[in-house]
Amino acid sequence: MSKAALINLSDPNHHKTLAEILTNGGVVGSIWGHHLYFLACNACDPKAVAKMNSLKNRPATQTFVSPGAVEDAQELADLEKCPALLNSSQKMGMTPIKYLEFLFKKFPLGVELIAKDNVPNSLTFATDVGKTIWIAAHMGDKNYTKLLKEIRNLRKIGKKVIFAGTSLNLKGANTLTVNQLDQVLNDFGHSLDAISVHPKEKKLKRLSFNTSCSVISFISSNPKLLRLGCTNIKTLSKYIPDLEIPSDILNTRK
Repeated sequence: MSKAALINLSDPNHHKTLAEILTNGGVVGSIWGHHLYFLACNACDPKAVAKMNSLKNRPATQTFVSPGAVEDAQELADLEKCPALLNSSQKMGMTPIKYLEFLFKKFPLGVELIAKDNVPNSLTFATDVGKTIWIAAHMGDKNYTKLLKEIRNLRKIGKKVIFAGTSLNLKGANTLTVNQLDQVLNDFGHSLDAISVHPKEKKLKRLSFNTSCSVISFISSNPKLLRLGCTNIKTLSKYIPDLEIPSDILNTRK
């Protein structure tokens, strides 16, 4: 039997409840769009990070991404130390932060940026140019946005909590969707502290397309495509000037 608390999106305290569980070291399965689930923990809590690694069958040192929002990019990344971001935003006639906001609204997209010194190691990669952070925007709906806002509000009052997220699935499996709640409960219900429930989960159609995000690195002189998701290269290149595309690019498109 599932031990996870099932929290319906229709509950007015849904976002606050999940944020509090994360702050207290819990691991939750929540909804970042109308259809898909993510797995989340507090990046500032080593025990919570270790638990989420274990659930995903990942090494203890596995790095997660932070939420995809401009506010988090401003807080956690040093935008002025990212040459490709500065160059690309200038060519698009925007400030770096406005450019990121534009990209986050345009695509499911992850960006690699230079991390600030105070970002937890669980969210950063060690590179030749210093610590970097991946911030992933999945074009989530209002419910996801509200949860991220609750987390940021807790930080503002002194709570040590930073969202760390990954896809809700087992190794080698597809990301679980809202109308696969039975599978979510079977795979994760015994080990999660809470799971979001969509009030219309039985009526939602299964997605017929891949929603994985592409990943662009902005830490060098030119932006570089690290992973190709559901957006095609032609469209990415249109809005990300001088995009470098390696011949051996990892492709997650179906």
